[in-house]
Amino acid sequence: MSNVYGRYVLDVDVLTPMGMNLDISLAVAKADLARFNQHPAENGIDKFTFAKADFIKADKKQERVVEMIDSLLSSMLAKLPKTLRPVPVVISVPESTDNNRLQAWVEASKHAKWLSKIDITHIGGPRFIHDSLTILNQQDAVLCIAVDSLFSELAPLIADDNVQGSQNPWGLIPSEGGGGVIFTKKNIVDTLKLKPVASLDYFVAEWNTSDRRGMMRLVRKAGAAFEHLGYIYSDLNNSRHHTEDYGFALGARAEKFTNPDQPVLINGLWGTLGQSSAMALLCSFTQMHPSSDPACLFMYGLDGDRGLLRISRCEDA
Repeated sequence: MSNVYGRYVLDVDVLTPMGMNLDISLAVAKADLARFNQHPAENGIDKFTFAKADFIKADKKQERVVEMIDSLLSSMLAKLPKTLRPVPVVISVPESTDNNRLQAWVEASKHAKWLSKIDITHIGGPRFIHDSLTILNQQDAVLCIAVDSLFSELAPLIADDNVQGSQNPWGLIPSEGGGGVIFTKKNIVDTLKLKPVASLDYFVAEWNTSDRRGMMRLVRKAGAAFEHLGYIYSDLNNSRHHTEDYGFALGARAEKFTNPDQPVLINGLWGTLGQSSAMALLCSFTQMHPSSDPACLFMYGLDGDRGLLRISRCEDA
């Protein structure tokens, strides 16, 4: 799916530990407040960094996921033009989530009347972006929501030495939250005179990479297709696997980018959102990018999936 020209982002929102929407999340993160928590190790010396959405009241992961989906559905359906209702929705959730229970909840919720079709999937990251865009081959628009809670897996992540801490600079910051995006296409934008926030140009991906060269191969493909690739925005975390992969990508075509040595990293804003981070990355770009010049989103799935999306903000967004 290299050519995604004519695909648009109509609107977006996120939910993170920093806030219940994109505006608040970015404002709090940029204010550099004490936004991360420290989990003390049993030895009393080490401290591990994590982020928790305190406004989510449920304790169990399944219920926390439902709360996040409820919030994002409310926000995104309020942004959806009436002419596109009802709209199909696809929701990405962690593998531990009971899909049947979640499906039943959505169908019985206040949101159901605005949804023409409900799909629940465990696919996340750049693969979820790919599958969501494929839906536009049959639909005028699609509402896509992805949520995850690595915070709920804090203990096993620490046990596996995967968490960034006072004695371990390598690793991720377990967090929780998600993103929502309304995708549509050019003929719908033109016919209904809609005002999208971003346009998509090009998307390439690799699945299940393990050699730390995945993004490098994607950069080479994109570099052959475009003279300039613009700013880099990414959801890579501080694990060795991600940082080495990014280093090889820079070596491939650094001259094609505006800020190769200082990419904009959302992991530093609110931690690692797991399989929902690719969606949150796309959402964040629409507010953080300073111009209508093209940029590239480097998407790093925790399972080895890699995606590169060339995207531009719409001028009147």
